[in-house]
This record gives sequence, C-alpha cells and structure tokens, in this order.
Amino acid sequence: MQRVCITTLVLFGLLPGCTQYQYAKNVKMMSYEDNVTVGKSVGPIRGESCQTRVMGYPTSEPATLDKAMSVAREQHKVRYMNNVSSETTGFDAVFYAKTCLAVKGTGYE
Repeated sequence: MQRVCITTLVLFGLLPGCTQYQYAKNVKMMSYEDNVTVGKSVGPIRGESCQTRVMGYPTSEPATLDKAMSVAREQHKVRYMNNVSSETTGFDAVFYAKTCLAVKGTGYE
C-alpha cells in the first residue's frame, strides 16, 4: 500500500492537496493473526470497497484498501492471504457513478 501526496495547481495559485492512491501488487503474504502456521487453502478470495456518486457528489465514504481487505476476510473467515493484488473497478453513467477498489488473493484458514 502506498500513499502519495501531490500539489494541485488551481487558477490563481497553488493550493496544497493530498490525494491517496492505495494499491497492492503481488504482496506475498498478508496476515490477520500472529499465528501464520501453514493453513488449508480456501482458494481465491475477493473483497471490495466502493464509493458511489450522484451527479458528481459522493453519497458514501471513499473506497479504501483497508475496507476491501476487511470485506475479504469477513466473507471467507481466513487467517492470512497470499499473492494479494488490488484493482480499481466501477462505472460512470451520466448521473450515477460507482468506483470500487477490489482486492484479491489466495485465502488460508
């Protein structure tokens, strides 16, 4: 996971702005517990966190990698995950948009 702050140029000057880009790419192991002894694989698992917008205005909290990881764990009751990666998904219709951050990997009990 990486967070990057950038400065935004606005019409008459510089106004500092901080944008957070969250992603995971080929993370070898993500553990939810201290006990990481070899477990039984439950196969590929996926979790996602989404934000919706109506006419450009957010109607929910921003999507985060933490929320997506929590959803993946809750759905499958895993102790740890291997080969974790994330991707951005969603759609943008004229009046309604949905942006999701999805995380996927191999889960272990």
